[in-house]
Parts: sequence; C-alpha cells; structure tokens
Amino acid sequence: MKHARPIDRAAGLAIVFATGITLAGCGSSLPSFTGGGSPFGSSSNLDRTFIGAAQTWDFDKNGSVTCDEWKSYVASLVKESDGSGDGALDATEFQQMAKIDRLFEVADLGYFDANGDSRVTVEEMTGKQNVAFKLLDKNGDCSIDRNESVRVLQVDAPKASSSAPDTTQQGSSGPGGR
Repeated sequence: MKHARPIDRAAGLAIVFATGITLAGCGSSLPSFTGGGSPFGSSSNLDRTFIGAAQTWDFDKNGSVTCDEWKSYVASLVKESDGSGDGALDATEFQQMAKIDRLFEVADLGYFDANGDSRVTVEEMTGKQNVAFKLLDKNGDCSIDRNESVRVLQVDAPKASSSAPDTTQQGSSGPGGR
C-alpha cells in the first residue's frame, strides 16, 4: 500500500480542512435532500471535521475510504509523530501530529485517550468508532464510497425548483415592446 508523503498529505489536508470549515460554517444554510437545512447541520464541529477529512484516508485513490485505510492512516501518522519511538504519543507528540493533520486539533488527545493516561496508541485511536463511518457508511460495510461521501458535499442535492423568470422567450417585454 502506497502512503502519501507528509508534504502531499499536508496539501490535501489543507483542502479537506477548508471543506470541513465550509461545512461547519454553512451547516444549516445548505439544502438537504428533503428541502430543509444540511443533513449534517445539527452535527457537532467534531462530526463535520471527521466528515470533511474522510477522503484524505483514501490511500489507493479508488474513491472509497475503508476502515482499514483509516487504521493505516492513523498508524502511519503515529509512527511519524512518535519521537520517543515507544508506540504511544504524549501531548507534545500528539500536537506534532496535529500539525500534519488538523483533524487532530479538533479530535484531540483527550478524545482518543481511552485509558486516561495522557498518551494514545494506535489501538486507542482506531478502537474508537470513527465518526465519519458512523455518519456516512449507511450500508455498514466499513467503506465510505463515492455515493455516500458525495452527499456530504451536496452534489446529489436536488435542484431548487425553478422560480426564476422564463428567459427562453426573446423580445422586449417593456412598454410598447410587443
């Protein structure tokens, strides 16, 4: 499995983070599939950040993100950030990882620290249910495919009903124009 280099990941993550911020800022202003606000408008900032970051975990670039890809992603980030080499990240190392992937500024050390020892392991980070899969993986196959993720960005949203004036007829409609 080919992993993105940190610089490549950083550029991709900046785009995804901006998407997440956009989703967070537009929460209730985006149309939904039923005509109300965004389907994720009531989601927390943490939920929206996970949703926005999901596509960066697609290592094989096939358009689907799997639980295994998430686990590989976390394992590579932990390995890259584990300055002491002990297999766990302390607060300083976790902050270093957050500089690589801003998701970990929102889902911070405390979010993943299952045993409360102020350190996190790959097992702790991957043992907690990934919010993106919880919210997007509607068929429960541990994969977020294009159809599931596209809905987040509202690409599949139905077009708004046409209330714009009909501009298909040519000619002047002003006084004396007919």
